[in-house]
Amino acid sequence: MRVVDRLVLHREPLSFRALLERLVPTETRFLVLDQDRTVHLGRNIGELLGWELALYQAHGMEGLDRLEDRRHGRGLVLDPAHPMRTMRALTDSALRWARPGLYYLLWGKLAWRHAWLRRRSFLRFGANPIREAQRWPQLTLLEHVAEASLPLQRTLTERILRRHAGEQVIEADDLRWLRSRCPGIEILIASASPRGAVEQVGAELGVDAITYSTREQINSGEAKIEGLRALRPAIFEPGVVSVGITDTGYGEDHCWAEHFTHLADINSDAPFAPIISSSSPLREIHSAAVLTREEKTRRAAGEPSYLDPRRRRRAGPASAPPSPLVLGAAELRSRLGGLLAELEALLCTGALSSGIAEASGEAAYRFERLLQEARALSVGAEPA
Repeated sequence: MRVVDRLVLHREPLSFRALLERLVPTETRFLVLDQDRTVHLGRNIGELLGWELALYQAHGMEGLDRLEDRRHGRGLVLDPAHPMRTMRALTDSALRWARPGLYYLLWGKLAWRHAWLRRRSFLRFGANPIREAQRWPQLTLLEHVAEASLPLQRTLTERILRRHAGEQVIEADDLRWLRSRCPGIEILIASASPRGAVEQVGAELGVDAITYSTREQINSGEAKIEGLRALRPAIFEPGVVSVGITDTGYGEDHCWAEHFTHLADINSDAPFAPIISSSSPLREIHSAAVLTREEKTRRAAGEPSYLDPRRRRRAGPASAPPSPLVLGAAELRSRLGGLLAELEALLCTGALSSGIAEASGEAAYRFERLLQEARALSVGAEPA
């Protein structure tokens, strides 16, 4: 294993274009964007499509228009004027989502936050527990969305995008600017959401191609990498500069560190660790809080509390933000101390000799904890 050549921690929120300037080399051939909670702060567009479809099936398009002013980002809403339709929407959603929803709450959300349950999830599911925890709700969503035609999926997604326009982080104008800066670059979206949602987001952003989930293939983790390689065979060839940007929620895109030359985790609850395999082409990792459309507007107006309340940390003085923390390989090795050797020792035990994907639950859990500790040590934080 080795440390990444350069780790850049952007300590104050910045615009997406500012991140592109610092992250994307002019010779970049491929930029890959995750979609959900990456294009929009904290919003899973595919999941919201499922709620939008449930309301459409109960109330029709006229009912959606009538209820629009009451949505405010929520999934289902009550319609006192039509109690039977409201009851239908609630009943259908409860029957569809109660079991997979509780399953994901336990083995996804709660297991991510509590160490004891996190370890149990590795022992139960093996090396990639979050993928297994997500599979049931993902299949439930895909089965539901398949009840709608592709044009209807896109129409409903368009409504969602309008509703959450203020929370948009990645803008079409930024991508057009990037194309002028990097001639010949191809911009792709790799998402676990259903086709209709990804097509609509891709069309509005003006990307070149997309990958998405189907009932036959969940497009997450390594499946995203294989989908990208099938879509653009040259993307991960030696010498090709490829940039990936993702929120990597719950660590689901951490495998990207083994394939891209440059990476950024944005608005993330699970940033990339600076330790990678010796065969990885990765040169740089950037970690940043990237502003939404509304946040940029409020900041430009001089509002001191311009950040979305969902963000955990507050902005410093807008007039003099601190410079990014930039760590090279030598300083990273110094900060990590014996942790790199400890990871190497774990690899040498044979428990991970066939690769992390095939590791036993206990070994994979220990490996993940060490990577989390490496991330914390590298940026000067206390390990979780």
